[in-house]
Amino acid sequence: MRPNILLTGGSGQVGYELIQTLSPLAEVHAIDIQEVDLSDPLALEHVVRKHEPMDLIVHPAAFTAVDLAEEQPELARAINTESSQILAEEAARRNIPMIYYSTDYVFDGRRSLALRYTEDDRTSPLSVYGLTKRDGETAVRTTCKKHCILRLCWVYGLRGNNFFQTMLRLYHQGKTPNVVCDQMGSPTWSRMIAMTTAIIVSKMLNAPHDEYDGFSWGTYHVSAGGVASWHDFATAIFVEMNRQTGQNIALPKPIASEEYPVKAVRPKNSQLDNTRLEAILGLKLPDWQTQLAWCLDAIKNK
Repeated sequence: MRPNILLTGGSGQVGYELIQTLSPLAEVHAIDIQEVDLSDPLALEHVVRKHEPMDLIVHPAAFTAVDLAEEQPELARAINTESSQILAEEAARRNIPMIYYSTDYVFDGRRSLALRYTEDDRTSPLSVYGLTKRDGETAVRTTCKKHCILRLCWVYGLRGNNFFQTMLRLYHQGKTPNVVCDQMGSPTWSRMIAMTTAIIVSKMLNAPHDEYDGFSWGTYHVSAGGVASWHDFATAIFVEMNRQTGQNIALPKPIASEEYPVKAVRPKNSQLDNTRLEAILGLKLPDWQTQLAWCLDAIKNK
Protein backbone atom coordinates (compact mmCIF):
# COMPACT_ATOMS: atom_id res chain seq x y z
CA MET A 1 0.00 0.00 0.00
CA ARG A 2 1.40 3.40 -0.99
CA PRO A 3 2.10 5.91 1.78
CA ASN A 4 -0.08 9.02 2.10
CA ILE A 5 1.46 12.50 2.21
CA LEU A 6 -0.46 15.61 3.26
CA LEU A 7 0.99 18.62 1.43
CA THR A 8 0.13 22.25 2.08
CA GLY A 9 0.34 25.00 -0.52
CA GLY A 10 0.02 22.75 -3.55
CA SER A 11 -0.30 25.67 -5.98
CA GLY A 12 2.71 27.57 -4.64
CA GLN A 13 6.09 27.69 -6.34
CA VAL A 14 7.55 24.96 -4.10
CA GLY A 15 4.31 23.09 -3.44
CA TYR A 16 3.50 22.68 -7.14
CA GLU A 17 6.93 21.17 -7.80
CA LEU A 18 6.56 18.92 -4.75
CA ILE A 19 3.41 17.38 -6.18
CA GLN A 20 5.40 16.34 -9.24
CA THR A 21 8.39 14.92 -7.36
CA LEU A 22 6.53 13.24 -4.48
CA SER A 23 3.73 11.61 -6.50
CA PRO A 24 5.94 8.70 -7.69
CA LEU A 25 6.69 7.91 -4.03
CA ALA A 26 3.27 8.23 -2.40
CA GLU A 27 -0.32 9.39 -2.67
CA VAL A 28 -0.07 13.16 -2.35
CA HIS A 29 -3.07 14.94 -0.87
CA ALA A 30 -2.48 18.64 -1.55
CA ILE A 31 -4.46 21.27 0.33
CA ASP A 32 -4.43 24.92 -0.66
CA ILE A 33 -6.02 28.24 0.18
CA GLN A 34 -9.13 27.26 -1.79
CA GLU A 35 -9.67 24.38 0.64
CA VAL A 36 -8.47 25.80 3.94
CA ASP A 37 -7.52 29.14 5.45
CA LEU A 38 -4.21 28.45 7.23
CA SER A 39 -4.90 31.34 9.60
CA ASP A 40 -7.99 29.50 10.92
CA PRO A 41 -6.85 26.86 13.44
CA LEU A 42 -10.14 24.98 13.62
CA ALA A 43 -10.49 24.83 9.84
CA LEU A 44 -6.91 23.56 9.54
CA GLU A 45 -7.44 20.84 12.14
CA HIS A 46 -10.63 19.78 10.38
CA VAL A 47 -9.07 19.49 6.93
CA VAL A 48 -6.07 17.57 8.28
CA ARG A 49 -8.33 14.99 9.90
CA LYS A 50 -10.40 14.78 6.73
CA HIS A 51 -7.36 13.42 4.92
CA GLU A 52 -6.76 10.44 7.20
CA PRO A 53 -4.81 8.23 7.09
CA MET A 54 -1.49 9.97 6.53
CA ASP A 55 2.14 8.94 6.87
CA LEU A 56 3.89 12.30 6.46
CA ILE A 57 3.05 16.01 6.57
CA VAL A 58 4.96 18.30 4.18
CA HIS A 59 4.43 22.00 4.90
CA PRO A 60 5.80 24.55 2.39
CA ALA A 61 2.80 26.91 2.55
CA ALA A 62 3.67 30.26 4.11
CA PHE A 63 3.01 33.98 4.21
CA THR A 64 5.99 34.98 2.06
CA ALA A 65 5.19 38.62 1.21
CA VAL A 66 8.11 39.96 3.24
CA ASP A 67 7.17 43.65 3.17
CA LEU A 68 3.44 43.05 3.58
CA ALA A 69 4.20 41.02 6.71
CA GLU A 70 5.43 44.23 8.35
CA GLU A 71 1.92 45.65 7.89
CA GLN A 72 0.07 42.44 8.76
CA PRO A 73 2.14 40.79 11.50
CA GLU A 74 -0.84 38.98 13.06
CA LEU A 75 -1.73 37.30 9.78
CA ALA A 76 1.90 36.41 9.11
CA ARG A 77 2.17 34.85 12.57
CA ALA A 78 -1.07 32.93 12.17
CA ILE A 79 0.08 31.40 8.88
CA ASN A 80 3.82 30.99 9.46
CA THR A 81 3.90 30.10 13.14
CA GLU A 82 0.51 29.00 14.43
CA SER A 83 -0.42 26.79 11.47
CA SER A 84 2.98 25.11 11.79
CA GLN A 85 2.30 24.49 15.48
CA ILE A 86 -1.04 22.85 14.66
CA LEU A 87 0.43 20.66 11.93
CA ALA A 88 3.29 19.64 14.21
CA GLU A 89 0.77 18.66 16.89
CA GLU A 90 -1.19 16.60 14.36
CA ALA A 91 2.02 14.86 13.23
CA ALA A 92 3.11 14.18 16.82
CA ARG A 93 -0.33 12.82 17.69
CA ARG A 94 0.01 10.25 14.90
CA ASN A 95 3.73 9.64 15.49
CA ILE A 96 4.47 10.55 11.86
CA PRO A 97 7.18 12.86 10.46
CA MET A 98 6.79 16.46 9.38
CA ILE A 99 8.86 18.47 6.89
CA TYR A 100 8.81 22.24 7.44
CA TYR A 101 10.36 24.82 5.11
CA SER A 102 12.10 27.81 6.61
CA THR A 103 14.28 30.62 5.30
CA ASP A 104 17.66 32.37 5.38
CA TYR A 105 15.73 35.33 6.82
CA VAL A 106 15.94 33.74 10.28
CA PHE A 107 19.49 35.19 10.37
CA ASP A 108 20.42 38.87 10.58
CA GLY A 109 23.05 38.57 7.83
CA ARG A 110 25.56 40.73 9.68
CA ARG A 111 28.47 38.29 9.65
CA SER A 112 31.39 38.58 7.25
CA LEU A 113 30.61 37.73 3.64
CA ALA A 114 33.49 35.27 3.80
CA LEU A 115 31.37 33.09 6.11
CA ARG A 116 28.20 31.06 5.65
CA TYR A 117 25.54 30.38 8.26
CA THR A 118 25.36 26.84 9.67
CA GLU A 119 22.33 25.13 11.20
CA ASP A 120 23.79 25.72 14.68
CA ASP A 121 24.30 29.47 14.34
CA ARG A 122 22.14 31.74 16.47
CA THR A 123 19.06 33.06 14.73
CA SER A 124 18.26 36.77 14.91
CA PRO A 125 15.56 37.79 12.39
CA LEU A 126 15.37 41.37 11.17
CA SER A 127 11.80 41.20 9.85
CA VAL A 128 8.34 40.00 10.83
CA TYR A 129 8.58 37.37 8.11
CA GLY A 130 11.89 36.05 9.45
CA LEU A 131 10.64 36.13 13.03
CA THR A 132 7.43 34.23 12.29
CA LYS A 133 9.30 31.62 10.25
CA ARG A 134 11.88 31.23 13.05
CA ASP A 135 9.06 30.78 15.55
CA GLY A 136 7.51 28.23 13.18
CA GLU A 137 10.80 26.33 13.32
CA THR A 138 10.71 26.38 17.11
CA ALA A 139 7.11 25.15 17.17
CA VAL A 140 7.92 22.20 14.89
CA ARG A 141 11.21 21.38 16.63
CA THR A 142 9.71 21.30 20.12
CA THR A 143 6.40 19.63 19.24
CA CYS A 144 7.20 16.93 16.71
CA LYS A 145 10.16 14.66 17.45
CA LYS A 146 10.27 13.34 13.89
CA HIS A 147 10.82 16.62 12.11
CA CYS A 148 12.94 17.77 9.20
CA ILE A 149 13.34 21.55 8.91
CA LEU A 150 14.70 22.67 5.54
CA ARG A 151 16.03 26.23 5.44
CA LEU A 152 15.90 27.68 1.93
CA CYS A 153 17.59 30.65 0.28
CA TRP A 154 16.31 33.04 -2.41
CA VAL A 155 13.72 30.66 -3.84
CA TYR A 156 12.50 31.26 -7.39
CA GLY A 157 10.54 29.25 -9.92
CA LEU A 158 8.18 29.09 -12.85
CA ARG A 159 5.12 29.91 -10.74
CA GLY A 160 4.08 32.58 -8.30
CA ASN A 161 5.50 36.02 -7.59
CA ASN A 162 9.26 35.91 -7.22
CA PHE A 163 12.35 37.86 -8.24
CA PHE A 164 13.00 35.65 -11.27
CA GLN A 165 9.51 36.22 -12.64
CA THR A 166 9.83 39.96 -12.04
CA MET A 167 13.11 40.10 -13.99
CA LEU A 168 11.60 38.12 -16.88
CA ARG A 169 8.63 40.49 -17.03
CA LEU A 170 10.87 43.56 -17.06
CA TYR A 171 13.07 41.99 -19.72
CA HIS A 172 10.11 41.30 -22.00
CA GLN A 173 8.95 44.88 -21.45
CA GLY A 174 12.37 46.11 -22.57
CA LYS A 175 13.05 47.73 -19.20
CA THR A 176 16.41 47.87 -17.44
CA PRO A 177 15.94 47.58 -13.66
CA ASN A 178 18.06 48.89 -10.82
CA VAL A 179 18.97 45.90 -8.66
CA VAL A 180 20.59 45.68 -5.23
CA CYS A 181 24.21 44.54 -5.38
CA ASP A 182 25.19 44.35 -1.69
CA GLN A 183 22.98 41.49 -0.49
CA MET A 184 24.56 38.07 -1.04
CA GLY A 185 22.92 34.65 -1.21
CA SER A 186 22.36 31.59 -3.38
CA PRO A 187 19.37 31.72 -5.77
CA THR A 188 17.71 28.30 -5.58
CA TRP A 189 15.25 26.88 -8.10
CA SER A 190 12.06 25.51 -6.55
CA ARG A 191 12.31 22.36 -8.67
CA MET A 192 15.72 21.57 -7.15
CA ILE A 193 14.20 22.00 -3.70
CA ALA A 194 11.39 19.62 -4.63
CA MET A 195 13.80 17.05 -6.08
CA THR A 196 15.94 17.24 -2.93
CA THR A 197 12.83 16.83 -0.79
CA ALA A 198 11.81 13.74 -2.75
CA ILE A 199 15.16 12.10 -2.01
CA ILE A 200 14.80 13.00 1.67
CA VAL A 201 11.27 11.57 1.75
CA SER A 202 12.48 8.40 0.06
CA LYS A 203 15.15 8.04 2.76
CA MET A 204 12.47 8.54 5.42
CA LEU A 205 10.13 5.96 3.93
CA ASN A 206 12.94 3.46 3.50
CA ALA A 207 14.67 3.99 6.83
CA PRO A 208 15.86 0.65 8.24
CA HIS A 209 14.00 0.79 11.54
CA ASP A 210 10.32 0.79 12.42
CA GLU A 211 8.49 4.11 12.53
CA TYR A 212 11.24 5.99 10.65
CA ASP A 213 13.57 5.86 13.67
CA GLY A 214 16.53 5.28 11.35
CA PHE A 215 16.29 8.74 9.76
CA SER A 216 18.53 11.63 10.87
CA TRP A 217 16.01 14.20 12.05
CA GLY A 218 16.79 17.87 12.50
CA THR A 219 17.52 21.05 10.57
CA TYR A 220 19.23 21.17 7.19
CA HIS A 221 20.24 23.99 4.89
CA VAL A 222 19.11 23.44 1.30
CA SER A 223 20.44 26.06 -1.10
CA ALA A 224 22.26 26.25 -4.41
CA GLY A 225 26.02 26.14 -4.57
CA GLY A 226 27.96 29.33 -5.14
CA VAL A 227 27.10 32.88 -4.16
CA ALA A 228 25.59 35.86 -5.96
CA SER A 229 24.11 39.26 -5.31
CA TRP A 230 20.61 40.05 -6.51
CA HIS A 231 22.32 42.12 -9.21
CA ASP A 232 24.46 39.13 -10.26
CA PHE A 233 21.34 36.99 -10.51
CA ALA A 234 19.40 39.59 -12.49
CA THR A 235 22.32 40.16 -14.84
CA ALA A 236 22.64 36.43 -15.51
CA ILE A 237 18.93 36.29 -16.39
CA PHE A 238 19.22 39.22 -18.81
CA VAL A 239 22.40 37.89 -20.43
CA GLU A 240 20.82 34.50 -21.08
CA MET A 241 17.59 36.02 -22.35
CA ASN A 242 19.55 38.28 -24.73
CA ARG A 243 21.36 35.19 -25.99
CA GLN A 244 18.12 33.26 -26.48
CA THR A 245 16.15 36.06 -28.14
CA GLY A 246 18.91 37.80 -30.08
CA GLN A 247 17.91 41.10 -28.49
CA ASN A 248 20.26 43.49 -26.73
CA ILE A 249 18.29 44.72 -23.72
CA ALA A 250 20.53 46.77 -21.44
CA LEU A 251 21.74 44.86 -18.38
CA PRO A 252 20.51 45.68 -14.85
CA LYS A 253 22.21 48.53 -13.02
CA PRO A 254 23.74 47.91 -9.58
CA ILE A 255 22.54 49.94 -6.60
CA ALA A 256 23.07 49.80 -2.83
CA SER A 257 20.33 48.56 -0.51
CA GLU A 258 19.92 52.10 0.81
CA GLU A 259 18.90 53.24 -2.67
CA TYR A 260 15.99 50.78 -2.74
CA PRO A 261 13.99 51.40 0.44
CA VAL A 262 11.63 48.64 1.56
CA LYS A 263 9.54 48.10 4.69
CA ALA A 264 11.34 44.92 5.81
CA VAL A 265 15.09 44.88 6.39
CA ARG A 266 16.85 42.14 4.40
CA PRO A 267 19.97 40.28 5.56
CA LYS A 268 23.14 41.42 3.77
CA ASN A 269 24.61 37.91 4.05
CA SER A 270 22.13 35.13 3.29
CA GLN A 271 24.70 32.44 2.50
CA LEU A 272 23.75 29.05 3.98
CA ASP A 273 26.30 26.31 4.69
CA ASN A 274 25.06 23.03 3.16
CA THR A 275 27.77 20.84 4.73
CA ARG A 276 25.35 18.98 7.00
CA LEU A 277 23.02 18.12 4.13
CA GLU A 278 25.89 16.58 2.20
CA ALA A 279 27.61 14.91 5.16
CA ILE A 280 24.53 13.29 6.70
CA LEU A 281 22.11 12.82 3.80
CA GLY A 282 24.61 12.70 0.94
CA LEU A 283 22.91 15.51 -0.98
CA LYS A 284 24.50 18.45 -2.78
CA LEU A 285 22.62 20.92 -4.97
CA PRO A 286 24.13 22.25 -8.21
CA ASP A 287 25.46 25.81 -8.28
CA TRP A 288 23.04 28.65 -8.88
CA GLN A 289 24.22 29.28 -12.45
CA THR A 290 23.46 25.68 -13.44
CA GLN A 291 20.05 25.80 -11.81
CA LEU A 292 19.22 29.05 -13.59
CA ALA A 293 20.19 27.54 -16.95
CA TRP A 294 17.97 24.52 -16.29
CA CYS A 295 15.07 26.74 -15.24
CA LEU A 296 15.34 28.86 -18.38
CA ASP A 297 15.52 25.69 -20.47
CA ALA A 298 12.34 24.49 -18.75
CA ILE A 299 10.60 27.68 -19.90
CA LYS A 300 11.75 27.12 -23.50
CA ASN A 301 10.51 23.53 -23.44
CA LYS A 302 7.08 24.25 -21.94
